[in-house]
Amino acid sequence: MATPVLITHENYSTHLVQSTQGRAGTPDGNIFFDMVNNRIEIITAEELAMVDLGSGAEANPLTNNLGITLQGLYNFENQERRTDETLRTFLRATKGTYRFAGAFAFWDSNKLYAGANSTTNNDDRFKIRGSGWIEYSDSGSTVDRIYHGIRSLVDIQAGTQPYTTLVTDTLEATLQAATWTNTFRTGDIDEAVQVFGTTANGDTGAGDFDYTTRKLVVRPRSWQYTPQETTSEAAGITEFSGFSGGYGAGETINTANTYTLADVYGGAQIAPWTGMSLEKVTPAQTETGFNEADGDFTWVLQNTLGGTVQECAAYLDALTLQNSDIDSGAGSYNGKNGRVWYRRESGKVVTNSIDDAGLFIEGLSTAEQQGVIFTDDAAAQKTYPFFPSIVITVGAAALADANAWYHVFYADGASNLDFDTTNAVTVNDSAGNPVKGNIQTDQIGGKITFAFAYDTNVQAGLSAGTDKEMIVIIEGDGGAGQALTPFTVTRSTTIPVTCAPETDNNA
Repeated sequence: MATPVLITHENYSTHLVQSTQGRAGTPDGNIFFDMVNNRIEIITAEELAMVDLGSGAEANPLTNNLGITLQGLYNFENQERRTDETLRTFLRATKGTYRFAGAFAFWDSNKLYAGANSTTNNDDRFKIRGSGWIEYSDSGSTVDRIYHGIRSLVDIQAGTQPYTTLVTDTLEATLQAATWTNTFRTGDIDEAVQVFGTTANGDTGAGDFDYTTRKLVVRPRSWQYTPQETTSEAAGITEFSGFSGGYGAGETINTANTYTLADVYGGAQIAPWTGMSLEKVTPAQTETGFNEADGDFTWVLQNTLGGTVQECAAYLDALTLQNSDIDSGAGSYNGKNGRVWYRRESGKVVTNSIDDAGLFIEGLSTAEQQGVIFTDDAAAQKTYPFFPSIVITVGAAALADANAWYHVFYADGASNLDFDTTNAVTVNDSAGNPVKGNIQTDQIGGKITFAFAYDTNVQAGLSAGTDKEMIVIIEGDGGAGQALTPFTVTRSTTIPVTCAPETDNNA
């Protein structure tokens, strides 16, 4: 019993059989050479479930989804012309021009069947795999149509619907206005797109256009996978003809996006995404406070509920799936037709700047700012000084003592600027304020928290951007004893410290 399979030059002889009638009649095979009307019909299992391949009726192995290569069809025509003298009375329909590039041709106005069939409402050209071709109205000089084969070189998820466009350039405005077409199949791409057509020679359905020097853009996008895009330029193809090319458009799972799409975007949206919106602002918004110079940003992601970098990235992923206006401002911008908003490098989110329009994310905490690199309108990358968050757990005794205090010093400064000397230096937080005070006044949730300017602080004669040895003292006056805890500030997002004095039974 035959099973569905891609028909190629290696298996055509056992999986194809010539039909005595076309689909308009009663076909009894899966390939019909209609030499009167100059066309070949590819009759798949969706139309003809059973065929006789030589051992009685069995399942038709030729299907719409798997299809057939033109090399397989070419070889089958060779085989049939060898034994079928009726076919010999007509000029052959197919010719191979360079099989290693999947390049073939149809001669003397021969075409593939171009009409709706009973199941797919697509013509037989959509059943071709691994091939490109040229359709001639004569024996090789006058062209009616050109089809360019596209094959994805990286896996695409079976349920993902890729889509393509042919454009004069890849500027954002051009892609926004372009006509995008879904591929015939979901998942891995292996089909052909028409890049040239003329009705001048009698092919009334060919159209009149020449896209052979345009750029092909290929996109697969689906939830929880990294949005991808590639172009014919990236594939090294500068001009289309009747051949097939490989495209590096594929999908890789986005392990950072573990969220449900309905929570992130749409009617069932929840916090923090209910506080997010994307806007193209005019004039560009200037942002300050970077390690580098100030930057101007045309796109701004509002993040009023303080979502994390990963939650903001998930929101941007959701926007790339929307075939609608995603600009919350006065402008209009189609998300599905638009850009990929960021990429990941060394564990960080790096926003993209395209056509002099960068992206800034607002509302990130000091710690979350460390996980993103912003790219401004001038394509310059911007980073924030590294501000580790030091979180000191103070304990119950200190919390209960109204007079308990805390003080943070550099444990080992340069020269003699050390703790336990007259030269001891108090640590300043990222805003330049000394880290000291009353426990009950400053604690939140039983913790004293402050940000430290790792990349810029040069107190106690120590170099910026280096690990620092510190010590925190907590003492009471009427309930808590004393606790001293040394700790090291490193390039880490959060540094937990416990300094919890016991109850002072001697007070």
